[in-house]
Amino acid sequence: MHNVWTLIRREYLERVRTRSFVIFTLLMPAAMAGIVFIPTRIAQMNSGGERRFVIVANDPKLAETVGHALAAPAKGPSGGDFEEDESGDTATYVITVATDTSDAERDRLNHMVNEGQITGYLWMTDDALAQHKVVYSTKEAADFQQASKLRYAIRTGVTKQWLEQHGIAGADVDQLLTPIRLETVRIEKGRKGTSGSTIFLTAFGMVMLLYAVVLVYGMAVMRSVIEEKSTRILEVLLSTVTAKELLAGKILGVGAVGLTQILVWVSFAALFSAPGLIAAKSFFGGGFHIPMAGVFAFALFFLLGYLLYSAMYAAIGSMVNTDQEAQQMQWPAMMPIMIAIFLMNAVIQHPNSSMAFWLSIIPFFAPILMLVRVLIEQPPMWQLLLCVGIMLATIYGLLLLAARIYRIGILMYGKRPTLPELRRWLRYAG
Repeated sequence: MHNVWTLIRREYLERVRTRSFVIFTLLMPAAMAGIVFIPTRIAQMNSGGERRFVIVANDPKLAETVGHALAAPAKGPSGGDFEEDESGDTATYVITVATDTSDAERDRLNHMVNEGQITGYLWMTDDALAQHKVVYSTKEAADFQQASKLRYAIRTGVTKQWLEQHGIAGADVDQLLTPIRLETVRIEKGRKGTSGSTIFLTAFGMVMLLYAVVLVYGMAVMRSVIEEKSTRILEVLLSTVTAKELLAGKILGVGAVGLTQILVWVSFAALFSAPGLIAAKSFFGGGFHIPMAGVFAFALFFLLGYLLYSAMYAAIGSMVNTDQEAQQMQWPAMMPIMIAIFLMNAVIQHPNSSMAFWLSIIPFFAPILMLVRVLIEQPPMWQLLLCVGIMLATIYGLLLLAARIYRIGILMYGKRPTLPELRRWLRYAG
């Protein structure tokens, strides 16, 4: 353990003291903040000001109703208003009603749109309504938020007119048109649990983070092996430590570097995403939170998944001589992760099925699928213990296997080994 700890310190300090580590660790949160905040800020800047619309219809009352619905805060599909704090739409709407449906009027309006005198116009003639096809002419055809608001205003105006024509009072019409919000309640052990949408988003976010970290730092282990193999530093190191100790120190040292970066990034994310989390809590009806069991499960399977795949990447690094060869050989390590992500939806839908159980105890799928099961519905404790035990045994077996390949592979130079040669390596190293 003394040798392993010394190697861990060497791998960790060698990386965290570099300028590239400091720059990348601080630059990533800044880049992510820019990706999130700059487009939002630009959208908010572009959403302000005055917007002029002309509504052309044979029925002026219908046009006025649509204009009122457009100028007023529109009800979204979740039941909330498109208000400034949610959509960033701070524009002032100026609505003009026109009843001239001639071709000359349409040409005039097209000219006004082209000259920028109006934002756009709605062509809501009786013929257009009969065909259920209203034409919106504008230069801003890519403004999807504006188009959504116009669709809502047209639907609201037409529905109000139809209901009033059939004898329903205006107040009753507003009551009928108020959206009904559907809240899905999950019953967990006889009590109200976390909503399904919250669990799905939490599971998806954690799985994507696990996938990204395992992939990035597993490849870092592989590149570290290739680098030391090419510089022949390992020939000196192997005179004082065993291949298994060297491999374990490298995996844990690089993993500690990854954990350091993740802690920094999570701290920045928690600091800058607080308003977004508050908004998400409001969107989910105050039920947005990550279960504590999910937090512990994520930490556990994150570590186990990293150790498992890093051992595979280290073995690949021992077999090859260049990064180009490594890229061709890394598909066996990437394929199980991709398959597990592909199977995630089936496990989410039926977390307690036999299929979900057998898939989640396969060690190469377990870091993702067992984590999803814990987040969706807590599996029996014996299944968790069985899964962790199988993963630990697999990690130890992979570590021994990788150490055997490591012992011979780091001293082999030239062409990439074939499968028969790899079997000979394992036999000689045994």
